[in-house]
Amino acid sequence: MVIYIISDCKKGHLSQTRGLAQALVSCAREQKPDEVHEVHEIDVSHMGFLDKLTYSGAELQLPKPNLILCAGHGTHLAALRLAHVMRCLCMTCMKPSIPTNCFDLCIIPRHDYPEGKSLPSHILLTHGALNSIHPQPDVEKKETLILIGGPSKEFGWDEDHLLTQLATIARYNVGQMVLTTSRRTPEDFLHLLTPACPSIRIEPVESTPPTWVAEHLACAREVWVTQDSVSMVYEALSSGAPVGIIEMPPHPKRAGKAPSRVNRGLSTLVQEGYVTTFTQWLSSHTLKAGPPLQEADRVARHILTHFPALLS
Repeated sequence: MVIYIISDCKKGHLSQTRGLAQALVSCAREQKPDEVHEVHEIDVSHMGFLDKLTYSGAELQLPKPNLILCAGHGTHLAALRLAHVMRCLCMTCMKPSIPTNCFDLCIIPRHDYPEGKSLPSHILLTHGALNSIHPQPDVEKKETLILIGGPSKEFGWDEDHLLTQLATIARYNVGQMVLTTSRRTPEDFLHLLTPACPSIRIEPVESTPPTWVAEHLACAREVWVTQDSVSMVYEALSSGAPVGIIEMPPHPKRAGKAPSRVNRGLSTLVQEGYVTTFTQWLSSHTLKAGPPLQEADRVARHILTHFPALLS
């Protein structure tokens, strides 16, 4: 099986397509261990509209693909055009900006799909965005990992409330605690955090390599994630560790409005017991551990079952 990933070079989009491609190759090897499986990434971030609309991959010195994966609005046209030229399947992660029936399969987070709307066979709903995180049972679980986001379109920033939550978590924690930030975290936050929570080791995002979160998820006995960091919530759940949600205030512009799609998705996770909010945790000081979310693997098995020609 040969897979092309059409890339816009955005980290979040690549995390999804790489995670799915990795899962597809892993599942395919279970069924056909002697077959050679390849994944190739094609960068179309530099292309204009017409270049994508007419893209034929003439410059590629690669084996013909069985499947093209894409994620992000800027990849759709090039992916579909190349799939037409190469006569292969084309699938997208995330809700596309063009009609879904243009693709052989659309893999869409369920919070992005209208409630109550019928589900055609070419759409598969997932718990959040796909990723490449897997449980690592052989790795020692030695630390509590804390992932801090920042202000966003959906959420505001209440420093005092955030520090209070972190100090309370630290008070009841046993063992090591390590915290990292995101690009959205306000610059002065760490200056306030150090005196408020001296037991928490801080590693700012600017000083961490790209693999830092995945490596620390592997050895985390529990994970706390701020409510705004949706992709990190799903990555934490994929690690198999119990996950707690550090509560953040809604953005002032959302006052009085219906819950956003992000909030609806998170509320579903809370209702179904996948995560524990800080308020819930206060009653027992315990995070519930549920089954790990292995959505990339589930989607890969669905694809290989419903598109058996990929393995022929």
